[in-house]
Amino acid sequence: MVRRALTAALLSAVALGAAAEARPVQVPADHATLIRLPDTASAVVVGNPSIADATLYDGQTLFVTGKLFGRTNLIALDTDGRVVYTNDLVVSRSDRGSVEVFRNVNRESYSCAPTCEAAPRVGDQTDWFTDRASQQADRIGAAQAGLPASQGSPRPQNN
Repeated sequence: MVRRALTAALLSAVALGAAAEARPVQVPADHATLIRLPDTASAVVVGNPSIADATLYDGQTLFVTGKLFGRTNLIALDTDGRVVYTNDLVVSRSDRGSVEVFRNVNRESYSCAPTCEAAPRVGDQTDWFTDRASQQADRIGAAQAGLPASQGSPRPQNN
């Protein structure tokens, strides 16, 4: 009787541990999250790198950055190629501080903290998205080149 109770308790603990590990890691788009690995890893692979990116900080600390909405998986391997960690990653939208403006069926996205700035997202009106994304790319390029933002190539705005 005691043996059965111990066996049942052990099986329940194993099942609960497996269920807890099976829960996907939730990462908001454009945010990073930290995963502590159970053992030392030497390599990390993300199934679809357009959805998320993973960086191994040290052998047991992993940073995952959400890029595009969707679901993919992550696998961490040790130096012998054994799986140390595997799980699904779900990248979702973060609505914290965001505002969407609709003009008929066309959407424009803004990030407000507290002042609102354009924050193009997948699904925004195509011309608006392209113009803002191009301006952001120009600004990033100017910053990487060491130029003041005002010297980047200006883009006309369509109002």
